[in-house]
Amino acid sequence: MSNKKFTASLAVLLFSGSVLTVSAMAVPRIVNTPVAAQNKPVLQDMARLASSGSKAPVLKVEAPAPVSTVNSDLELMTEEELQQVYDFADRQVNSDPRLTGREMTDAEIKRRQILEDQYVYDGVRPKGSFPMQPGQSDFYYDLKMNTFTYPDRPLTDEELLQFIDWSYRVNYVMSKRHVKAVPGPEELSQKEAVVLAASSVGKLFDVDVAKLETKVIYDEAGLDKRRTWAIQFSPYKSLTLSGQGKEFWQYNVIIDGPTGIVVDTTASNFSLKRTPISTSAASLIQKDASWIHAATKIVTDKQGETRKITKAFLTDTVTNNKRGMVAVKLLLEDGSSYNAEMRYPDQSLRCLIYEPANVAK
Repeated sequence: MSNKKFTASLAVLLFSGSVLTVSAMAVPRIVNTPVAAQNKPVLQDMARLASSGSKAPVLKVEAPAPVSTVNSDLELMTEEELQQVYDFADRQVNSDPRLTGREMTDAEIKRRQILEDQYVYDGVRPKGSFPMQPGQSDFYYDLKMNTFTYPDRPLTDEELLQFIDWSYRVNYVMSKRHVKAVPGPEELSQKEAVVLAASSVGKLFDVDVAKLETKVIYDEAGLDKRRTWAIQFSPYKSLTLSGQGKEFWQYNVIIDGPTGIVVDTTASNFSLKRTPISTSAASLIQKDASWIHAATKIVTDKQGETRKITKAFLTDTVTNNKRGMVAVKLLLEDGSSYNAEMRYPDQSLRCLIYEPANVAK
């Protein structure tokens, strides 16, 4: 496994409990807030929003929403344990960790996902700590060599739990080491951003997210360091569902901080099989006006856009053909634009992206 691939895998494990699977060392000011468990006023506002005329189906949850005890446990870390994390983080400043042996198998990844939900929500903990030097175990991290070593045999549940626990310790400590971004006085509050995101998902996908787990990040994103809210709605214990191969939907919304404008609303279902678009099919799509008609109805009927659409055309066709997606860009009279990305061949909406006039191309 390459260093790049391994680092990405580690980042996914580190932040699978957050909205975005990113490294805290790359994006340090990260906020992981299970709003559904900790912020009841937000849920109440979302429920009022859903009952004010929305016809979106309610997603049923039979059991009470689980509450994570991870942070309260991690607050008990000793100074020695904290320093160990700082030493690990300092090693990553100039180079990614190396990997010796094999990569994690698909079966181990699925087991890890199920164990991670048990770690977060059920209080399951490893009996020991993740080894930080050779000779202690077949699966360990060598701090001096900045190297992870995997055994030739399958990883045990205890070893996976140790790795999960270590990853959450890194996440927790690094989040405390860096200053978090804070919304300005004129910007949306977290509660307002979540309500706005819930409204966007509801009108575009006809889904009531009030019974889903809500995770929030506020940060400076992109090369221009634009402040944004990123909100994810997903079923509780979605990692368990993924590990068990069960189908589920999750919804991600990005809101521009300074303006409070929703710029991206996406629906994801990782069980769906994509159908790459062949050359012959792509030729037919170019001549098929129904794709532009479908995108137009999404923007006018679902999004509620009233400004005049001056032009609509397919975009990024070469890339999207490989992905099994059809994207339609719609230019508005004031220079703003929408990009509606639909799945092939059923024309179901995957995401709607909005660009204000000052940044639209």
